[in-house]
Amino acid sequence: MAGDIVIIFQTYCILWGFQLLVWPWLFRYGSKLMDHGWAAGRTLGTLFVSLLVWFLAYAKLPINTSAGVFLALLVLIGMTWRFQRKSIRPALAALSKIGWIVAIEETLFALGYFFYALVRGYQPEILGLEKFMDFGFIKSYLSSPILPAKDMWWAGSSINYYSFGHFWASILTRVMGVVPEVSYNLVLAFIMATGLSLVFSLVVNLGGEKVAKRKAVVGGLLGALLVILGGNSHTAWSLITKGTLNGYWYADATRFIYNTIHEFPAYSFVVSDLHGHLLGLPFVLVFLLVAMAWDRAKTKYLSALMGILLGVMAMTNTWDTMIYGLFLTIYGFLMLSSGKMKFLPLIRTALVVAGFMVLTALPWFVGFKSISDGVVPVTLRTPVWQLIVLWGLHLVITVVALGLALKNEKRNYFVLALGLCAIALLIIPEFIYVKDIYPNHQRANTMFKLTYQAFIMMGILFGWAGIQVLSIKNKVLSIGSTICLMLVFGGLMIFPFVSFKVYYNRFSQYRGLDGFVFLKERYPADLSLIKYLAENRDGKNLVEAVGDSYTETGFVSAFSGVPTVVGWRVHEWLWRGGYDEVGKRDEEVRKFYEEGSSAEATVFVKKYDLGWVVVSEREREKYKNLDERKIKTLGEVVWAEGLNYLIKIRQ
Repeated sequence: MAGDIVIIFQTYCILWGFQLLVWPWLFRYGSKLMDHGWAAGRTLGTLFVSLLVWFLAYAKLPINTSAGVFLALLVLIGMTWRFQRKSIRPALAALSKIGWIVAIEETLFALGYFFYALVRGYQPEILGLEKFMDFGFIKSYLSSPILPAKDMWWAGSSINYYSFGHFWASILTRVMGVVPEVSYNLVLAFIMATGLSLVFSLVVNLGGEKVAKRKAVVGGLLGALLVILGGNSHTAWSLITKGTLNGYWYADATRFIYNTIHEFPAYSFVVSDLHGHLLGLPFVLVFLLVAMAWDRAKTKYLSALMGILLGVMAMTNTWDTMIYGLFLTIYGFLMLSSGKMKFLPLIRTALVVAGFMVLTALPWFVGFKSISDGVVPVTLRTPVWQLIVLWGLHLVITVVALGLALKNEKRNYFVLALGLCAIALLIIPEFIYVKDIYPNHQRANTMFKLTYQAFIMMGILFGWAGIQVLSIKNKVLSIGSTICLMLVFGGLMIFPFVSFKVYYNRFSQYRGLDGFVFLKERYPADLSLIKYLAENRDGKNLVEAVGDSYTETGFVSAFSGVPTVVGWRVHEWLWRGGYDEVGKRDEEVRKFYEEGSSAEATVFVKKYDLGWVVVSEREREKYKNLDERKIKTLGEVVWAEGLNYLIKIRQ
């Protein structure tokens, strides 16, 4: 554990450097925020480097390398010195004035980063659910000097998925200077740490400068803990109805409504998949902070930044662009109807936001083929009682927050927009859904992506409502309201105590930060094979056994960065818009391993530009009539361990 603590500390210091580097920019353009947007520093700093490398690599410059990232960092340093030199001293001096809020945000970041990184050490495997896919995307970006990156499970084509978040994770990997199987877990810790500090910043800034520091801190902590670590009402409901949590399966809180998914950040951190909705969490929270700063300053620079962040969301988790586009629409309507903003300035702002969003997402969007099939009406709705079980406590607080926002002499339109948007996101999946390839789970993905963001919005409102409750002057009403608030908070915070203990095996054995530990323990030969491929890849593709989604197959390609002919079938079915071509490739791979002549195998090799053939226990298990004699005629055995070997195809 001591060695891992050193790694965590070293990477924390590197990320701290990004925070200081971006601070002069935040100090200048976030001046209307109480903390000047301090909590957004690491996210915006690493995002700048990522976008610079992204655009240049899409222009076919081979810059998506460690050297390229270093050059992008030098550009950021040069721009800070050139344009913000005069802001550096006052920015550093200002830290003493806002020290209390910065100190708490930094404490939250440090605790979140160190705590969760060490938690991952008890179950660090990049194994289970869709971790092979997540790591495969990151590895593909690490292996692609120019973009778009190759799809590790579809030889000859680029990734057709909203995967900018995985690219950002690959940049973080280079920035941290650690191997990707370790950075996978550190990126998770970075997202949790950033989320805690950003939610705290959002809540405190929503409360405003007139709120006493103690009340602002309490509200900020309540919001941060609930958004990042809290659950929905299902766990409390289960405890109340059964009188015990013995035997409670934490995943039921995310699969309670028939054939749907309704996850939230804490569940994502428990199961530790690096999916778009989790990778996009820092961008979403920074966007809300920038939107709040724009409301107070209304500068074109902040409008442009909102557009850039929406573009990043489109490439990271496309649903988020629609969701926060809805938020902006509601927010704009409220400001327009209240007279807080005139129509033409609002339209000009909207055009700036939309323009920068399109420009940011354009390189990715040009090559992306939609994996959805339109919006259609639902045929099944959720029983009201199930909605109450899941969202009852959150909805109560949201309604209270809306009432408080309306009752205040100066209405808080940001709070109103968050509350109305959150409620809309819960309602929409009851009427329409985005059609995909899963006929028996029609609205699963729609409900998942919409309610995930609704949870975040309602958690932020919980923190703001906490500030308002603590500010009630009537002592009796204040005490009663505080007790009710803390009971609700306690009910929602049961989830992490149950779920983390189960998933991490009661923290019984620390195993380190290496995500490949399961390979060392169960597939040591495969780990050696993967390392050989990663070190000797030559631009050629490989062929390995085709597997079903969520199984322990396809990891040689995912972990080495060398694409295979076809990997997880159902995933490629979704990404390629149909099963016909997937089925053809599946059959071609089977015939290559089991049937046909050496001449036919040579045709197959040329068709998919193959340079490597994997033969391991998975190929022998999948292809019972494996023709090893034919395969060995194609080239030379360049690696072997036990019965497993790797053929380098003769060119």
